[in-house]
Amino acid sequence: MTNRSVRTPVVLVLGALSLAAALAGCERPSAVRAEAGPSSEDAPAAASAAAGGAAVFADRPGAGSQDAATAPAPLLDGRPLWTSSRRGSAEENARRAFARNGESFGAASLEAYVRKARAFIDVPPAGAERLTRRNGDVLLYHPASNTFAVASRDGDPRAFFRPDEGAAYWAEQKARESRGRTARAGSERPSEG
Repeated sequence: MTNRSVRTPVVLVLGALSLAAALAGCERPSAVRAEAGPSSEDAPAAASAAAGGAAVFADRPGAGSQDAATAPAPLLDGRPLWTSSRRGSAEENARRAFARNGESFGAASLEAYVRKARAFIDVPPAGAERLTRRNGDVLLYHPASNTFAVASRDGDPRAFFRPDEGAAYWAEQKARESRGRTARAGSERPSEG
């Protein structure tokens, strides 16, 4: 067997491995997945639309995208669905919040839950208390309904739930923010000496 006849299969194998690695790393799902129909990931939105929900998430990051947490949030009614975080994308965070808290607000779908959160944030009920964090986040608490929400400086929901501890939870949030402001003010003082 000649040196050349051994090299040809090795080159072919290396070429095939390179192609496989390139396709696996591709960020476009359509390049590696057949578009035979909606994926299981799209099932909740499709089911909601079939059940009468007209919401369509626009600008969704590709499934499996490594930058899902930094990708633009999907839109609902022309506004970002939720906020992203280090923990997950905007859609993942909204779905997690809905799974935990949707039932307590009587929300039958993710879209209904997000709309209730936005309504609370956009026009808080009379008697709601408000606190603005240094980063611009707005915390809202309505004692009569025991409803707590956090919105980004842009008004996009970060959290929306009914705390188990009720008013004690709100008191802790205010105390935590006060402690943070006091600590920052102390560290910003010029040192003597």
